[in-house]
Amino acid sequence: MRFFLLCLALLLPAAAHAAPPAPFSADYEVFQNDKKLGRGTITLRALPGGQWEMVTRSEATQGLASAAGVTRNERSVLSWAGGKPEVVEYRMDQKAAWTSRNLHLRVDAAARRASSTYKDKTTPLPYRPGMLDRHGLTAAIMADLAAGARSGTPLHYDVASRDNVEKQHYSVAAAVKLRTSVGVMRAVRVERIREAGNGRVTKIWFARERGWLPLRIKQYEADGETLDMRIVAIR
Repeated sequence: MRFFLLCLALLLPAAAHAAPPAPFSADYEVFQNDKKLGRGTITLRALPGGQWEMVTRSEATQGLASAAGVTRNERSVLSWAGGKPEVVEYRMDQKAAWTSRNLHLRVDAAARRASSTYKDKTTPLPYRPGMLDRHGLTAAIMADLAAGARSGTPLHYDVASRDNVEKQHYSVAAAVKLRTSVGVMRAVRVERIREAGNGRVTKIWFARERGWLPLRIKQYEADGETLDMRIVAIR
């Protein structure tokens, strides 16, 4: 159950001079070590005033995680001024049995301020222009791909967490044909590059002909565990 909670946060990874990505809504099945564990939805839509909203809802439907009622909801609001996305607000609410976790990020670009609130403790964060949250980052990668990023292109993002802002690095791999529940899709794989070399790997496959929406998101842990989100419907 703990593995399910931690990896949902990491599965889901906004970039300079790129137009906003195409809106979409899709359903996914979640697998742990190739065994079905739950389901999820990802929705991206435009808001008034030039902002964009990405929402991911996940819930366990199998095993101990299901018995504990594990759910996780994430919402990112991004501005897209001047072709450069930036997080305005991010909220995560996670529940399991009788416990819950909540994280809230706020960014005020005009005042050059950023902060996170976790367990009722608010922490100031260093403001960086174009900073993102780890959830809304997926929309940024979509925008970079739409802007022409292809195999070998390095992608770099400043990503906020509850206590710091770190530089994350991604690489665009070769184009592939990916077999999915919605058919065989032309896709591009993007991988996160971790300098620590701790054995953790994140791979995301984006649909070339469906506005670069994520088709599959897979997290490999150092101990051999995997968590895998696979698309089952596009709405």
